[in-house]
Amino acid sequence: MEVLSTLDQKIAPEHTAIVVIDMQNDFCDPKGFVAAKRGTDLTDTRAIIPGITKLLDKAREVKTKVILVQMSTTDDDLTGPIMDRLSRINANERSCPQGSWGAQLIPEIKPAPDDIIIYKTRYSAFIKTGLEEKLKEMGIKTLIVTGVATNVCVESTVRDGYMLDFYMVVPQDLVACAHKELQDVSMKNLAAYFATITDSDEVLKALG
Repeated sequence: MEVLSTLDQKIAPEHTAIVVIDMQNDFCDPKGFVAAKRGTDLTDTRAIIPGITKLLDKAREVKTKVILVQMSTTDDDLTGPIMDRLSRINANERSCPQGSWGAQLIPEIKPAPDDIIIYKTRYSAFIKTGLEEKLKEMGIKTLIVTGVATNVCVESTVRDGYMLDFYMVVPQDLVACAHKELQDVSMKNLAAYFATITDSDEVLKALG
C-alpha cells in the first residue's frame, strides 16, 4: 500500500487539486449577506484573499487542478432539517440564492478556463455534487482546501474528503471564520483527525 507521508509527496502537482470553498459575495463582501444582514466581522475573511489568489496563480502555473466551490441555494433544496435550523436561528432568508450577486465569486477570485466549478447546496462540497467521481477520474489523491468558513463548510468538506480516502491539506492562513475561538477549535480538530495542517508558504514551496 502506498502511503504519502511528507508534504512534498502529498502535494505533488500532478495528483493534487486546490479547492476554494465559498469565496462568494454573500460571505466575503461587506455588502453581502453575512456582513450586511447578520453583522458578521469580515476582517479575517478578507485577510485570506491575497494568499488564495497567490496560490491559484501558482497552481495554474504548474498545471495543478483548481476547483472553485460555490454555495447556490433554491427553494427546491429546502428540507425539513434545513427549515428547522432556519427557524432556530430566526432566519427568514438564505445566503447565495441561485443566480444572484451574492452567489457570485468575489472579483478577486477569477475562474480560469481549465478550472472546475462545483455548485453545492450543503456545507460539504461532496454532497450531491459528483465531486468525488470527478476527482477520482482525474487521478487526484490530495486536496488543498482553502476558503470559508473554517468551522462549517471547510471542515465539512475536509471531513468528507478524508473519509473518501483523499489526503487533505489545510493551509491555516488560507481559511477563516468570524470567531477566533471557533477557528482555533476547528483547526485543532482537523489536525487531530482529518488533515495535514500547514501554511501557504510551505504549500507554495512544495508545488515547486
